[in-house]
Formats: sequence, structure tokens, C-alpha cells
Amino acid sequence: MTGELDVGRLSELEELLGAERSAIVGTLLTELASAMGRIDAGLDRGDMAEVAAAAHAARNSALMIDAQPLLRVLKELETCARSEDAAGAGAARERLTDAWPRLRRELEGAAG
Repeated sequence: MTGELDVGRLSELEELLGAERSAIVGTLLTELASAMGRIDAGLDRGDMAEVAAAAHAARNSALMIDAQPLLRVLKELETCARSEDAAGAGAARERLTDAWPRLRRELEGAAG
């Protein structure tokens, strides 16, 4: 694996789901973008339950493609949010501003 995701996982998902790579990537991008928006909104409102739920949802999507850099940050974010550690959650969100755009670009490139 190189980069942010395991591209081989996309091939496995194509076979398993019987779907085209572009459709799988589109779904993952939509799910992850939605979760990132929920994380931001939850942090803005101080709603740590929403942040934890959104980080968990994003982790589920990221697990599908073994996106380890993003998964590490999301796990930290979810843990902080569940502990009501707003400062820790905010710091983890800052790290997402690096990891998420890199993964998004790599996914878009892998979609063809």
C-alpha cells in the first residue's frame, strides 16, 4: 500500500459489490464529506455526541479502503469526543484538514 488508501481494496470492493470503481469511490466520497461536515458542525456547536457519531461514521467508510492515516486521526477524534475533550477533538480536527484532502485526491485519482 502506498499513499492514503489501499487501492487494492477498491478492486476487492468492485468484485464483492459488483459495482464499478467510480460508483464505489463516489459513494465513499459522499459519505466521508458528509461526516466531515457533521464533525465541523458538531464542533461549532460543542456537540461532542454528534462529533463522535460523525467520526465513527467516517471511520466505517475509511475502513472499507484501509485509509490508515485518516483512520488514525478519526479514532483520536472519536475518542476525544466521547470523553467530552473538546480541546483534543479540535486538535484532531485540525489534523483532519491535512489527511482528508490527501485521501480525497487519491480517491478521485483511483476512480479513473
